Amino acid sequence: MSLLSADTETVLKGHGIPVRPHVLLHGCPEALDAVRALTGEDAASTADTAAEVVSGVRAHRVVAVVAGAELAGPLIRALNAENLTVSVIAVRQGDEGSSSAQLRAQGVMDLVTEVSAAALEPLLRRGLDFAALLTLELAHRCESRRLMNRELELLGQPPESMSDDLSVFQPPPLPVGPLSVYNLDEASEAFETAYIDRVQQLCASAREAAVHLGVSSATLSRRLRREGSPSDN
Repeated sequence: MSLLSADTETVLKGHGIPVRPHVLLHGCPEALDAVRALTGEDAASTADTAAEVVSGVRAHRVVAVVAGAELAGPLIRALNAENLTVSVIAVRQGDEGSSSAQLRAQGVMDLVTEVSAAALEPLLRRGLDFAALLTLELAHRCESRRLMNRELELLGQPPESMSDDLSVFQPPPLPVGPLSVYNLDEASEAFETAYIDRVQQLCASAREAAVHLGVSSATLSRRLRREGSPSDN
């Protein structure tokens, strides 16, 4: 079964992003059967060390991590050191150890004390949706870089003069966050609005923008009227 919603998968596919959610387990072998019951055999794997988790996170675009509670804090520090953002779900059986609040303060998404598919499913869905939206945001930034190359061309400047640093131009951020209540439609709308606005800035008219966007002038005009933006026909 897929832990991503049909809408999320559709948006990822629409951006040409392979949809292969994966779950990494670190220091919690007792949770393996429950996770595989949710994801299937091939979509879950174990990692013995923090370094293996880091490697696994880099290898999968849409990924979440399930870790033993005592290893969650050091694991998050290792991920942060590599500038990797991923949802970490802590697993602990028994009452001893850090509280949920203490673990969340370290960056853990949540703590599970009942190792079962029913307990893990809603958290894994949240974690994988978060990863999917981060992937979309990265795609948004990369597309913005392509548009900035086009801007430089229009200005008569060679694209090679632009820095490789994606932070040179940061588009409006999408509404994502590990603890946020986000809506996929709102995230998609934010991406589309920022994309259209940027294309308009680079084009001399709405008609030219429509050509670059691959839609008719009438379609773009309807979208601009819906957003309350002036159109140039």
